Amino acid sequence: MTLALYAEIEKIEEDEEQVRYRYTDIQGSQYTLALNKATEVIASENGADDMLYRAVARKIATVWLDSGATPERLVVQS
Repeated sequence: MTLALYAEIEKIEEDEEQVRYRYTDIQGSQYTLALNKATEVIASENGADDMLYRAVARKIATVWLDSGATPERLVVQS
């Protein structure tokens, strides 16, 4: 069995404390999460805690930690 992950991620809001992102899965379902800039913690706003959520959070965290940037759009694909 092959498990594929795919999500389109877009920044929906940013202020000095946090960045909120929305991501859409392959079925078109949408979820949101927030990156706290001070603590560098990402938390689901919808209670999602599955493989896709973790992949999305990891992608955002990697860009944030590597560059300090909060990208407008990303894609998770594997």
